[in-house]
Amino acid sequence: MKEFATIESSDTLLLYSKATPRKLLVNGADVPFRIMRQEGNIKLQLSRPRLDPFNSIEIILENSKRVFAYPVGILEEKDFVYHKDLGYKVNESETRFRVWAPGPGEIFVEVFSLDDLEHPLYSLTTFPQPSGLRMASVKENLTGYAYRFRIERYGETLYSADPYAPFTTVNGKYSYIYDLENVKPQGWDKDKGPALRNPVDAILYEVHVKDFSSSWTAGSRFYGKYGAFYEQRYNPPLKIETCLNHLTELGITHVHLLPVHDFDSIDEEDPTQYNWGYDPSLFFVPEGSYATNPRDPKTRVLEFRKLVQRLHQKKLGVVLDVVFNHTYNSDTPFQKLVPYYYYRLTPSGDFSNGSGCGNELATERPMVRKYVISALKHWIQNYHIDGFRFDLMALLGKETMSFIERELKKLKKDILLYGEPWAASQSTMKDIPFSKGEQKGTNIAVFNDNLRDALKGFTDDESKGFVSGEFSKTQEVMKGIVAEIAYSKSLSGFTSEPFEIVNYVSAHDNLTLIDKIHKCCPEEKFESRVRMAALAISIIFTSQGIPFLHAGSEMLRTKLMEENSYNSGTLINELNYNQKHIYADFYNYIRGLIMLRKTEKLFRLKSSKEIKEKLKFLPIDLPGLIVFMLNDGEKEIFVAHNATKESQKVLFDSRASWKVVAMDCKINLDGITTISRTIPVEPISSTIAVKRTGGK
Repeated sequence: MKEFATIESSDTLLLYSKATPRKLLVNGADVPFRIMRQEGNIKLQLSRPRLDPFNSIEIILENSKRVFAYPVGILEEKDFVYHKDLGYKVNESETRFRVWAPGPGEIFVEVFSLDDLEHPLYSLTTFPQPSGLRMASVKENLTGYAYRFRIERYGETLYSADPYAPFTTVNGKYSYIYDLENVKPQGWDKDKGPALRNPVDAILYEVHVKDFSSSWTAGSRFYGKYGAFYEQRYNPPLKIETCLNHLTELGITHVHLLPVHDFDSIDEEDPTQYNWGYDPSLFFVPEGSYATNPRDPKTRVLEFRKLVQRLHQKKLGVVLDVVFNHTYNSDTPFQKLVPYYYYRLTPSGDFSNGSGCGNELATERPMVRKYVISALKHWIQNYHIDGFRFDLMALLGKETMSFIERELKKLKKDILLYGEPWAASQSTMKDIPFSKGEQKGTNIAVFNDNLRDALKGFTDDESKGFVSGEFSKTQEVMKGIVAEIAYSKSLSGFTSEPFEIVNYVSAHDNLTLIDKIHKCCPEEKFESRVRMAALAISIIFTSQGIPFLHAGSEMLRTKLMEENSYNSGTLINELNYNQKHIYADFYNYIRGLIMLRKTEKLFRLKSSKEIKEKLKFLPIDLPGLIVFMLNDGEKEIFVAHNATKESQKVLFDSRASWKVVAMDCKINLDGITTISRTIPVEPISSTIAVKRTGGK
């Protein structure tokens, strides 16, 4: 472990070392202190306050080793919080740079021609301000030039891109000076996403940019690129709709993109490399590997704006998957500019690892929170984004998530916010984790893994769920159907309103839905497994809350049993659109369920009060069968989910005629048949019937 110390206040240091400190030098002067040993570290207490963030501090240990100190806790004092914009500003006669980097040492801005990134044209000295801000300027318009920060601290030289810059060179090594106003597709200023009256009206479709068009079956000339989303014409081998046309045909309302902010794990110039993107580096910049020319800093910006604009033209909202819980590694602008401030630490000085990825961002700290908010606002203001999905959202903390909601609602009232209410491991965070239940009273939704696991079993093992014959999960499924609200004594979940829950059965993580069913039910015929998948998705789309569909689930997407395909390449991850043709009946059934949900407002009840009033379960004493009615006084909807292997019949004390719109894994909104008094429910399938109140 690297030994270091942090300045926690004007009279306190924390030393992360097992060796005893013998001498403390502050700006070269010997300062007396007393030692207080703690779990994992040593507290150095000064007799009188005399420390500030800009001090050069050395601690000499008993073994004569020298350890350096960096400001961390002391920076949480209000004097060191900078509220204005950071990054560069350029006009006709001047270019200014602002970076928040309190601490000892010096920081320079090195300016380069884009054609020669080895030899700087300028090296500008930054001048520190009391708040920790450092500024530099030059009386010249540097538009079109690249730059980076050179940090000289404790005898070490480090180089960093600007974390607030909206443009970068290939692979994020340098930032780039340009005006976003000059990189706009035609009509951009009039671009606007579709209005969202209530989150439960959304139908989310999660897709990776490269998966979307990397298969030969897509017929796209923009192989794995942003361009596949705005391409005017596709040339698939079969007469089926692919890419953007597939999205509009399917009927979803929002495209949820896996991370598209700049990430570090691949070479942007190597099209054979693949990663999901949960290894972020520069949060203000679109990923360059999805651009047609990653070497041109403007291309990724223009092409991603075109993507958003085209989806908006098709009345589709755009949701970004954002990863503010960790960074790819600790060799980031954050750690270089303000060491140890942006990350949570354990008592022994290791990086806290609640993300499972080696570190986690300390979003409870003011300038970390400022960065997160600034980045989110940037994507709304400059890319017209309609919503955000937060990876490992629990790690951001309740206070930070509540602040995010308040700030973003000021910019976009109908912003869609949701995320994972869990962490990957133990965290040292001080804030309350934003876990299941903490979303109550907010407009932030959480993923319902309770329903996911109840439907299919645990994600990657052989365990079964309701649709595969484990009927002990029935009550958990019923909780999901009513959006996990406090519906009754026996059906009470972790939400207060339906817009707080995202219902899903599979996502990019883990086995795909059909692969999971293959694993838990190897003895079943393929036809039965397909029916299980259809039943699971049927339950999702007839449940209250916000439905979520993993891309390709509508055509039985397989990843060849790969349960963690984050870097498995395109062959495993690509969307094979030919499966729409192979499994046309299944695809049309899922498409029909989406149309049904959009047509029938009873599947999109807006409040817990409405759910309690308008949704009633029938007392069916048969394991594996769930039946409920929806009634708003104008229309009644009958829904039965039969996970058993036998046909069932539900009897009514009614002579009214019911129009069956879904039955035996088939769907027709105009009606498959009409029946009265007895409604059949075929094995491993859903039956949905509709009638006007009074039988009219």
